[in-house]
Amino acid sequence: MELNKLFKVEYGNKFDLNKMALSSSLISSIAFVGRSGRNNGVTAYVERNNDIDPYRSGLITVALGGAILSSFVQPKAFYTAQNIAVLIPLSEMTLSEKLYYCACIRANQHRYGAFGREANRTLRTMLVPSSDSIPTWVPLAAEQVLEEWKADLKRLDTISKIEMDLPIVFL
Repeated sequence: MELNKLFKVEYGNKFDLNKMALSSSLISSIAFVGRSGRNNGVTAYVERNNDIDPYRSGLITVALGGAILSSFVQPKAFYTAQNIAVLIPLSEMTLSEKLYYCACIRANQHRYGAFGREANRTLRTMLVPSSDSIPTWVPLAAEQVLEEWKADLKRLDTISKIEMDLPIVFL
């Protein structure tokens, strides 16, 4: 089915990072999503723009240039750079369903290139599986990954506590 049957497709804030005030506080900052394929597309953290509300967490961002079709569920409120689409589910979706659709979108990267089709012209009509054809393993896989992340975080937290108890040695 076409992507626009599952999501409202918006073309983001179209902000320029060099015109934004960078934030020194991760707690009060707003994520700035660019066309990167790393770090959930987040290229910086900025101060809130008093005139424009950020997008809410839980929405999907899609890079239409740069790391084309890099798709991420944003865990924090965010603003976007130019050439970033924001997908807003038309009906309730779980995190695992959103992550599945991110993978479906990224699977189409080979269809786009610098001198080929433009993702901004065809994203709305990109074909993806319907919500009732999502494989049954999707929620189970997401649950397993989440449990692995929790275990990794617990292990890292334990390591950092041990390191804090060790004396600092200068060589």
